[in-house]
Amino acid sequence: MKIVIDPGHGGEDRANIGPTGYVEADGVLDIGLRLKEKLIKEGYEVLMTREDDKTVSLSSRTDMANEWQGELYLSLHTNAASTPKANGIETFHSYNGEWGDVFRQEAKNYATVLQGKLIKKTGRNDRGIKTRIINDPASPNYGKDYYYVIRTSKMPAVIVEMGFHTNPEEEALLKTEEYRETLADGIFESVKEVYPLINENVTCERKNIHVVIHGKEEVI
Repeated sequence: MKIVIDPGHGGEDRANIGPTGYVEADGVLDIGLRLKEKLIKEGYEVLMTREDDKTVSLSSRTDMANEWQGELYLSLHTNAASTPKANGIETFHSYNGEWGDVFRQEAKNYATVLQGKLIKKTGRNDRGIKTRIINDPASPNYGKDYYYVIRTSKMPAVIVEMGFHTNPEEEALLKTEEYRETLADGIFESVKEVYPLINENVTCERKNIHVVIHGKEEVI
């Protein structure tokens, strides 16, 4: 199973900052690296769109994911709002991308589990799973997914907004290693539940089994 982890922003894109200094680009990278370690240890294949603080264009992110033939695209973000009262976790998923709605149901199913795991783990406000579509009839992408990485990923894709860094309480949480580890755990558990690995090299203990063959009992 090939999982793409896409920590948002980074490099020249470091403008999303909380009121006391949390930087989205750094926070989501830390969560992504923690998630990568967990997934690889479990046996998943993982591609990171970035593993340090560097600039990666949106097109480069999905180009590398598609060329690698990933099977799930996880875009990691924290949220922002004009009011500090906004709070909670939400997940956007594939609806109608460059390949139509072929990934819609699988992405929705995964987003549902992911959102549930994160809410259970963190106890934060549940803002639900969502889709966002381009509504401008003049756009060549009218009716398709609004977010570029969802629209152009040739696989089920989600953008998970893991809290508002503009909310004082959630920013304080996001600045702690413990909370970022909790978020990574929740995402990891969602992958394991929806995309369990099948171990083809399982060694079973052989036991004596009594069977009757042509009227004679034999042990195999």
